[in-house]
Amino acid sequence: MQKTIWVIVFLLAGAKMGLSQDTLPAQVRVMEQGDSIRLSAGLRPLRQMAGAPAAFYTYFWELGDGRFSFDKEPVYAYRDTGTYRVRLYATNNYDDGKAPPTRPRPVKVRKTPAGRNAWASHFFHGSGEIELKVNRYPRPGENFVTVVGYRNQGADSLSGSIVLFYNERMMDREGFALADERCYNAEQRSSLSDLAIALPPTWNGQGGVVAAFTGDFSTRSATLSMLRSLQNLYTRHTVLHFSGMAPGEEKFIFLEMNTLPGMLQDTNATVSFSAMLVPDNTAAPPGRYQLDMPVVSSHDPNRFMVKSRRINYRFFRQKKPVVYRVQFENTGTGPARDVSVGIRLPKQLDPNSLVLTAVSPPCPLCDSAGSGQSCVDTVHRGDSVFFRLHHIYLPGIQQRIADPDSSTGFIEYAARFRKKPPKIPFGTQASISFDGHPPVTTNRATARFIKGLSPGIMAGYSVLPSPGGGYSATGPLQFGYVLAPYAPVRPYFQVEAFVGLLQQNVLTGPVVQDNRDTLIGGLPFLITGHRIKTTTHYNSFEVTPLHYRYNIGKYVGVGLGAMVQVDISEQTTVEQTNYFTAQGIATTSVSRTTSAVKYLGDWNAAPFADVQFGLVKGGPFIGARYIRLLKGNLTDRFFFYLGVKL
Repeated sequence: MQKTIWVIVFLLAGAKMGLSQDTLPAQVRVMEQGDSIRLSAGLRPLRQMAGAPAAFYTYFWELGDGRFSFDKEPVYAYRDTGTYRVRLYATNNYDDGKAPPTRPRPVKVRKTPAGRNAWASHFFHGSGEIELKVNRYPRPGENFVTVVGYRNQGADSLSGSIVLFYNERMMDREGFALADERCYNAEQRSSLSDLAIALPPTWNGQGGVVAAFTGDFSTRSATLSMLRSLQNLYTRHTVLHFSGMAPGEEKFIFLEMNTLPGMLQDTNATVSFSAMLVPDNTAAPPGRYQLDMPVVSSHDPNRFMVKSRRINYRFFRQKKPVVYRVQFENTGTGPARDVSVGIRLPKQLDPNSLVLTAVSPPCPLCDSAGSGQSCVDTVHRGDSVFFRLHHIYLPGIQQRIADPDSSTGFIEYAARFRKKPPKIPFGTQASISFDGHPPVTTNRATARFIKGLSPGIMAGYSVLPSPGGGYSATGPLQFGYVLAPYAPVRPYFQVEAFVGLLQQNVLTGPVVQDNRDTLIGGLPFLITGHRIKTTTHYNSFEVTPLHYRYNIGKYVGVGLGAMVQVDISEQTTVEQTNYFTAQGIATTSVSRTTSAVKYLGDWNAAPFADVQFGLVKGGPFIGARYIRLLKGNLTDRFFFYLGVKL
């Protein structure tokens, strides 16, 4: 027993130590080396993720003067003396802990380089004026840095505005928060309103929304159209203005973003940031760059992403392809010459429709390549496909390379659906092998359909028991509204609300024998009996707070639930019929008493069961429902209805 207690104490202590290590900040170590500064990191030990390749750190250094480095131990010569706040962001790849927190360290620089500063960013890979890069993929609960790089490729000085858009509207939630904005080149915070004011008089922007453009379709109208389009795609943005950028100059802005915990349910989703460079000179075209990245649960440089992650099922088009991207990185110490990517296609997709849309490193198809030339080959085996890159040069990230992006590559392909599939998620994984080594299995890329809601209307008539036995169609006419998930495959909950009009309950009592004498108008009569009939007229409102349904295929649906009924208005009429005989002749007299209208009167509740036939997932249908009221004289009834769901 005592031994067991000590084991438990040891395990708890180990778990606490592991959690405390996750909170240890990355230490920045500084050593002067001539006129340069050598930076190195002090980090917690890595905790190897079970079954994954060897864990390792990657590094991003923000040097405090507007420059950066991805080296493990950068040696950097500052352009001027002074004190700079250096930040280290270390990413724990294949590690089951959290990334080490970042703490800025002041570094005092006493010397400047005697010769030319040889620093190079290796940042821009396209031909545009603006690009984005992140130090690591967003992970819920962690911060990451978005580096906004912009440059002047013209012959004149450049001034303008940088606009970064984030938090896509299609995600239905705020995914990122801007934690810090660090500028080193006198950029000034601005807004879309200020940007609109700075444009010619034909532009007008208020409250951060750019208004309509009245003028010819020129570069300015293209800028407006681009801004409006991005505003419709994203919920958040930040604007910075810069001035006097010299030709050939590159500058960088560092935006620290926090990935909110709510993004945990969107793990492996592909999200995007978009940036625009809007020159003050309206004759110059704007620049735009979009960065796609997955939301990850752990840091793994080999990722599988589906770009069309949320598919609109209501407006489904069979010919619209699903686009996938497999990103891979050589995490070794030497270059890789051959890379193989194997994928099993989901059964919903047609293998014959698969098209390779992009590949990096760029290379032609092997069918058209020469002997020994870099090429990519596509091999189909049943429902699997293999992409093989031959004779390439992919350096290892642990080599001393100037550009960390040179160790990465990707395969992008698209495939169409066989037919309209059931509305259920579908996913797949990829296996990546470098130079024939054991394959690395990626995350599971899952595509989901947008849930969507299906509103509808219903109308029907209740059938009530008749006094003589059986049922008669004397019940209320009811009109209702229904709200359910669109085209559900699994069991689901449905909400309904009905208004019942012209409803009545009739209770006719038996004839009561009297056999007593009376005088009416001085004439003798014999009262033989009387009967009382009570009629209640009311209008009601019904809701079904609990309604559980399941569709058996496309044309049949069943459901169980409970309803609550409240009388909106109620009026009761009591009719008494007296039976007389006088001188052997039978006669009757009727007297009626009508009560005042009572509003919001009685209530009732009832469980029910029903069945529907028709296009039950979305379209017209008919149905029958058995209802058992908890109280009242007529507790059993059937409700027959027809309706349509949109």
